[in-house]
Amino acid sequence: MDLWKSLNGMVQIELTSADPAAAISQINTAGIGIYGAKREDGDIVSRFRIRRQDMKKLRALAEKRGYDVTVSRKSGIYWIAKRLLHRPVLTVGALLFLVIAMYLPTRVFFFEIEGNTTIPTRLILEKCSQCGISFGASRREVRSEKMKNALLQAIPELQWAGINTSGCTATITVRERTPSQLPQQECGVSSIVAARDGVVTQIVATNGNPVCKVGQAVKAGEILISGYTDCGIIIQATRAEGEVYAATNRAISAVSPLNWRSKGTKIASEKKYSVIIGKKRINFYKGSGISDTTCDKMYEESYITLPGGFRLPVIIVTETYYYYEDVPVTLQTPDMSGFARRYLQNQMIAGTVTSCQEDGWTEDGIYRFQGNYACAEMIGRVRSEETVKPYE
Repeated sequence: MDLWKSLNGMVQIELTSADPAAAISQINTAGIGIYGAKREDGDIVSRFRIRRQDMKKLRALAEKRGYDVTVSRKSGIYWIAKRLLHRPVLTVGALLFLVIAMYLPTRVFFFEIEGNTTIPTRLILEKCSQCGISFGASRREVRSEKMKNALLQAIPELQWAGINTSGCTATITVRERTPSQLPQQECGVSSIVAARDGVVTQIVATNGNPVCKVGQAVKAGEILISGYTDCGIIIQATRAEGEVYAATNRAISAVSPLNWRSKGTKIASEKKYSVIIGKKRINFYKGSGISDTTCDKMYEESYITLPGGFRLPVIIVTETYYYYEDVPVTLQTPDMSGFARRYLQNQMIAGTVTSCQEDGWTEDGIYRFQGNYACAEMIGRVRSEETVKPYE
């Protein structure tokens, strides 16, 4: 059954006649299309399909010729749609379900925060809501760079933020600034100094006086953009602002044992109980309760409460120990190159690794790795300058 026939609807007919072959010939002569005709030898009943539009003509011909016509089955999209129209509740529910199924995957309804240690999750969610990353937001808009930049501006303590979506859940991954990377207060005089040795490749100074040139080699701590500008009559003091990029070199050395022992399958478990009354603890077992490397400990506290919800200063502690088999492990060749690049990328605020020279070898049961990397990174860091008033 092709699509057009399905849209118009088909009817399965059982025709009873003394001469089925002559009856089918007369039906064809009347211009009625017959599809899938079947008849067993000696049987006076013929089975075939016709279009829905031909049903009225077939009944008129059968009444004229004396055939017995019976509809055994109706098929096609037309009949399905007609049956649905007689069940409005089911039809409306199916349409509503279809609309919801098409709409929900384009929206975000749940949020997860990863990577925050000092910044509360509630604060990040509140700032996200103010930036447009809220319940029911569009997945496309949530993943845009505009949303990420707005979140970084709303929370200065964040160094980087990334937003990924999976279904109706948005995972917000953040990286916090270290205390040395936190923005300085907008007061006083500051200069931009070099954080590492390197050769300057680009200078973008938006405020202050650049004191270095492209191609100049600088050392860590050297002033790149000064907050003091000699205007001839006076010296202007301000906060230096800008970015300085340089070609730098970084080296990474790492060692790892080739053989060590790790936990295998769980072989046993044990529970130990104790009671804490106020600040006093009473143990109902022997030993220190300190687990070794082949044992995991699950700690659970249960408060004793009276009817009405009043909590007594009595805690029942349950410690469950799981013991594992000690299994020897041999180190496979590690991906130190990928680890080194990720480590360097985390160390740089902005920049990339341009070239590298890496080497790994085994020696005396130890795997050693040595890598030298040429990087193009931003080396400028803000340093507050001390201002001293001379004696009058």
